[in-house]
This record gives sequence, C-alpha cells and structure tokens, in this order.
Amino acid sequence: MQSRPFPSLNDPVNVELTGKKELAQGVVAYIGGVAFAEGSWVGVRLTGVSAGKGKNDGSVKGKRYFGSCGVKDGVFVRDWKLSRLNVTRVEEMKMKKHNSIPKL
Repeated sequence: MQSRPFPSLNDPVNVELTGKKELAQGVVAYIGGVAFAEGSWVGVRLTGVSAGKGKNDGSVKGKRYFGSCGVKDGVFVRDWKLSRLNVTRVEEMKMKKHNSIPKL
C-alpha cells in the first residue's frame, strides 16, 4: 500500500507553536500559498485542549484560507513544525467531524 504525502488535508497533527515549549494538537485544514508570506504554509485548526492557543480563525488580513473556527483556534506553520498525531480511528473521526474544511 502506498502512503499518502504528509501532511494532507484532515490529518491529525502535533504543532510546534512558535515561542512555546508545548505541542498543540489539531487537524490540517489548508495547505498552499498565502498572501502574507512566501512559500507553502499549512493551516491547522486547533482542537481539544489546544483550542484557543492559535493566532487566527482561519483567516489572515481579511483573506479566509479555511473554514471558520474560534478566534484563536487557527494557526499557520511551515510543514517542518508538524508531526503526525497518533490517535485511534474513532478519535480521528471525532476531530474531523468538528472541522469545517471547505471542499477544494
């Protein structure tokens, strides 16, 4: 079986937040270019106890990159700040269920 690239949309991930020593957990909600910086970025909707530790709501400077979430529930990072979050299939489905990711 061929593995899919990491990260992919809807992947549960650990996120290394800038300036913090802890890892946050969330779901990949956006991958691609952004207007606020060069290169490819990953938008993550923070979940569970990590919700509220982000920097945005899925939009930056008036441009929406992924579905609405709480005011501080979104974060954009480079892919090297992510690692796979090992969760059960049931936990993964719960995380995705609460994620409002637009179909691209």
